[in-house]
Parts: sequence; C-alpha cells; structure tokens
Amino acid sequence: MKKKSRTIILTIILCMMVSMCMTACDKTKDKAKEPASQTEEGAKDKEGEKGEDPGAGEEVTLNDEGKTLTVYSWNEEFKGMLDNYYLKDNPLPDGVELNYVINPSDGGVYQQKLDQALESEEEIDIFLLEADYAAKYVESSYTAPVTELGITEDMLSAQYPYTHGIVTDSNGALKGLSWQATPGLFMYRRSLAEKYLGTQEPDEVQKMVSDFDKFLDTARKVVKESGGKTKMLSGVDDIFRVYLNNRKQGWVVDGKLNIDPNMLEYMEFAKVLEEENLTAGTGQWLEDWNANINSDNVFSYFFSTWGIQWVMTGNSVAEGEEQKPGNGTYGDWAATLGPQPYFWGGTWIAMSPTCDNQSLVKDIMEYFTIEKDSMKNYCLESKDYVNSKTAIQEIIDDGFEFDFLGGQNHYALFQEQADDIDISTLTGYDQLINDAFAEQVTAYSKGEKDKDSAIADFKAAVKDLYADIEVE
Repeated sequence: MKKKSRTIILTIILCMMVSMCMTACDKTKDKAKEPASQTEEGAKDKEGEKGEDPGAGEEVTLNDEGKTLTVYSWNEEFKGMLDNYYLKDNPLPDGVELNYVINPSDGGVYQQKLDQALESEEEIDIFLLEADYAAKYVESSYTAPVTELGITEDMLSAQYPYTHGIVTDSNGALKGLSWQATPGLFMYRRSLAEKYLGTQEPDEVQKMVSDFDKFLDTARKVVKESGGKTKMLSGVDDIFRVYLNNRKQGWVVDGKLNIDPNMLEYMEFAKVLEEENLTAGTGQWLEDWNANINSDNVFSYFFSTWGIQWVMTGNSVAEGEEQKPGNGTYGDWAATLGPQPYFWGGTWIAMSPTCDNQSLVKDIMEYFTIEKDSMKNYCLESKDYVNSKTAIQEIIDDGFEFDFLGGQNHYALFQEQADDIDISTLTGYDQLINDAFAEQVTAYSKGEKDKDSAIADFKAAVKDLYADIEVE
C-alpha cells in the first residue's frame, strides 16, 4: 500500500471541533486514547438530516494499485465472513493478498493498536468499528467517506437509518457501513419456563417480564420453585445493556461526566438481584457464564442478534457436539421482547484514506451491506440480522423458523425493535467508561463496597482514563 502524507494531523482537526465536544486524540502517558464526544443533540441530528457529503454524486476514480488488502479487527468474525461467503463468490484480483491484523477488544487493546498503526501511517485498507467507540474515528481524518468509493445515499435506502447515524461525522459525511442491525431480546429456556412458570409460550412469558417489577417477581418465582437450583440470570451484568440503552443522556454531556439516573437505578436493581441470590454470580464472558447456557443453572439471558449467532448456539452444546435439537439445550430456547427495548453492539466497515485497493473494498462493502441477495443468503446461513429491511422482510414472509429457538421466527421480533433504536446517548468514550461502571456495580452489588464508594471509584477511573472529561 502506498503511504500518503497528511498536511493536517488529527490533533488539529479535533481541536477545531470544540463546539461538538470533540477533543484531541493525542496519547498521554498512562491515559486512554481521548475520543471525540458525541452530544445528545448531535446524535439526534445525525439520525435525522444528513449534511452535504463531499464527493456525493460526483464521478470517482478508484485507487487499485495495492497488492495487499490489510484488515484490522478484534476477532476472526470478519475473516470468516470473507472466507466463507465473499471469497467463495468473488476471487481476489490477481496478485492481491489478504493480511489480517487481529488484536483483542478487552481493555481497549484493539483501539490502542489501531491508533498506533493509524498514527504511524501503517498500511491499512479497512478497519472495523464498534458502536461504543465509532465516533472517535468517524470524527477524525483516519476514516474516508464512502462516497469516495462511489457509494451514494440512494444505494443505502434499505438499511436501518441508525446504522448511518453512528458513523456519520459532524459535517454529514457517512464514513462506514454495517452489515447488521443489533436489536436485543430476552432469551429463556422453554423447559424451565414450563416447569417453574407453568408455560413456555413466548406471549405468556413476555407478560411476566414486561417491566422490571414483573421481571423481579418472576425471578423470585423461578428461584423459589426450583429450590434455588435455577437462577434468573447468570450475572447482574446480563441486564446492563437494557438499562444503558434507556438513558436520557450519555456518559459525557458538555464535556462533563454524566451519570444518568437510569444507571443509578441499575445499581440498585443489581443489588437486589445479588442480595436475593437471583443470579448465578458469574461475570460476563467468563467460562462459567458461557457454560451456564448449557445447564439448568440459569433461566435466561439478554442477547442481541450477534449474541445468538456467536455465543448462544455454540455454548448450548458440548464441545464437538452437533448443534441440533436434542443436543444440550439447543432447541430449548425461546425469545421475547423483555422489560424494555435495547440494542447491543454492531460492527462497521471503515476505509482508511490511504486505501489503495478501493475497488475491492467497494465490492466487499456492497456484497455485505447493499446487495439484497448476498445479504439474504448470509442472514439465512449465519442467523445474523442483516442491515437490509428488504431482505429481512422476505425472510419473515417466507415463514422462517429457527430450530435453536424451537421453530420460532425471531427475525419478526428483532424487526419490531430495529426501527426504534435510539443512538442519542452514544459517545466515542463508551467502551472504557462502560467497563469502569460495570466493575463498580459488580463490587457494590456483591457488598464489597458501599454505593458512595463505588460511584467515587468510578469517577476516579474515568478521570484517570480521560483527561479531557471534567469529573466533579
């Protein structure tokens, strides 16, 4: 890949965006990367009207001089998508090779490594972004508008608008595309519901968890009827995203740390869950948390679209066992809406301005995010929820049934949620702040510290992570 010099570095660009709560991304010793902030009003603007995207509607010339397509990611999901779908239909151009650079997301490692590579102008064509920090890169010179590839707004009409808002900068330029939408659902075990609640039907179970008070009553009933053998959740952080996505304001408002009242309510809810032994006491993503998907220890989980695909199905059977009804808990799960609508995660493909495999990048983006037939095929094969309203509607109309969910068509439930996803509380700081808050909630709920100490330690952690955020 050919390297191009920049006449304006990221620090100057971000400093000019003070009015948008954007700050410099320069690293300081022992500090996390300081991302661009996204205010509540700014996020709402991005969901609605689009500004003028430089290059939109103009004829473009694509740079295809590169011989290596370098992709930065935090896991092998996208590599698998290319290998198992795109490359089966579209061989690489002659002489072009793929180079994957994969670093873990935990603790912000992926962002740190990506920042280092971008700042040193390493050879990068495309890199993946998550919702929790996308704004940091979108409001920088390290991401290029998709119009530079000749991708125009009319080509994206079937996509969910919120997926554009997350990667649209303050000038109205769309700087990434996602192949998925990620509304979330409440997932529960059918056999355990029948045994302890007297019904396994989703409509009936939904009535029992339709708000947090009913959810708590149902949790107590499950634990009581099972003699304590089955807990409602694996851990308190399982419900974190539901509270997080129903805030009025984000973590950073006018440059100051903001703790929305909904997150304080989450702290108290988590405390009740722990004090009454309504969870299995696990930490999210840990071995026992995964193992509880294939045991009677836990009644339910909260997952978005990718969680069913990448976490639940594989963990519902023993290692090496076929994923089919009758094996493990596969086929014994059902889905319903739960106490409140929410979404969780999502992945966006962003292009570096130095990309010199632009025709290939354009083709990959179109294959996974624009072309209905390839998206529909990927959806049916992977069970992901693709970012195409047209493809999803066809799948629903065709009477799709998912054997993992006992024949349920969960796409219809996801569809109910997807149009109402609200991104107004997102900021570029979210990943590390979310982690810091979750850590303190766990400590408080387990009685390791009082509430005031937990909040104080959370504020101290944010102050240490981000020098540009004012912490009172």
